[in-house]
Amino acid sequence: MKEPTAYEMHKALMEGETTSQKLVQEALNTIMEREPHLNALGDMNHHALFEAQALDLELKERGPRSPLHGIPLVIKDNILTTGPMRTTANARVFKDFYAPYDATIVKKLKEAGMIILSKASLSEFAYYMSTTTMPSGYGSLHGQVISPYDRTMDPLGSSTGSAVAVASNYVPLSIGTETNGSLMSPAMRQSITSIKPTLGLVSRHGIIPISSLQDSAGPMSRTVKDSAMLLDVLKGKDDHDVFTRLIPKEETDYSQACEKDVKGMTVGILTFEGHEEKGEELAILNEAKKVLEDKGVTFKTITKKYALPDNTQTLSPEMNRDMNAFLSTIRSATDIHTFSDIVAFNAEDPRRNLKHGQGRFLEALGNDRALKDPTYLKARKAMNEEIDVFKSLFKTHGVEALITTKITGYPPVAGLPSVIVPAKALKDTTPRSILFIGKPFTESTLLPLAHTYETLTHKRIPPEYK
Repeated sequence: MKEPTAYEMHKALMEGETTSQKLVQEALNTIMEREPHLNALGDMNHHALFEAQALDLELKERGPRSPLHGIPLVIKDNILTTGPMRTTANARVFKDFYAPYDATIVKKLKEAGMIILSKASLSEFAYYMSTTTMPSGYGSLHGQVISPYDRTMDPLGSSTGSAVAVASNYVPLSIGTETNGSLMSPAMRQSITSIKPTLGLVSRHGIIPISSLQDSAGPMSRTVKDSAMLLDVLKGKDDHDVFTRLIPKEETDYSQACEKDVKGMTVGILTFEGHEEKGEELAILNEAKKVLEDKGVTFKTITKKYALPDNTQTLSPEMNRDMNAFLSTIRSATDIHTFSDIVAFNAEDPRRNLKHGQGRFLEALGNDRALKDPTYLKARKAMNEEIDVFKSLFKTHGVEALITTKITGYPPVAGLPSVIVPAKALKDTTPRSILFIGKPFTESTLLPLAHTYETLTHKRIPPEYK
């Protein structure tokens, strides 16, 4: 079965070869066939066909709102949406919650004429809840997300439903969120592409948080170009998110950036002491080096000791602060007004709510919300110092980007942009991807590298459905 890209859908819409109604109906047909086996979605938008009909009429009368006008997508179920779909975080505590406002990025999607077909399921509360063995993609409300490649594979990270929906050709695009790798990891495991934007490029207002110092929403798709097109919609300043004030003044078209020539770029091949690439990973790096060198890229090898501290000592206190701040914005729509209300609700029915416990929540509640505790301040200082060491690699070695086969905590903790691309035809249960990492707000440097690598290698193959 063909897997049309968002770019191809846009072209077909513009040339009158299809309609948004047809695209939505085709997506619904695929979901009806595959979703019972994959459990990737939460609430469906049963207004989607009517929205598509209205957008088709608007396209005919006034033209497109954006290059993604009339294109369906799914978004992670920790992103607030008004209307017929709940926002649940795959948690029973929010089983009756209808958001009182749209997240900023949801407003942007609607303004661009996109159709939110469904909420994508996720690891409960973005996988920062349990200290035990809670599987990735599991939540007390919607259950377990399944990988389309092999049901025994861990779908990895928290944006599991977003990744599976794209990998399974429900939709060409989705949105996930990342705090500690939850865009890159499920993208790798489902053999798709994703962009984790620079912290501040995309507003987090209206997204259930873990930490405002790390959280970021980002696009997921089957091609770099499609992810770049969605990033063009999502990016931008927002008075509700102070981090977006850091966005450079000059406007960047990320879709166009994909087509830039990579000749003359200098890239570092990043390896970690004691964790050097072998076998498939080494072969992937060698192939990437060869195909990009042929296009004029210069490479340097950079070896670093992995010294990033365990960041739960910072995330737990920050979650206590940021979750309470978020809950204050939805008080009118729920009886859950504080983080302690969530913990108390879970404890009332542990059999259904706490199959894997809530150890991280209890850690968070035990921390001072003012964040003056010396343990937290010491941990944050150590984290920042190591991040500064990592960031210095670009200047010290004179490179514009880094590539690696390792998904590490450095980019998300440092707020650095990263792009992931499949690097292996996935015919077994060991997927491989290559990660491009850049300095803050250098997505326009990473995207041509990632797009060039992708078009020269074409590693992704779709799952086989039985």
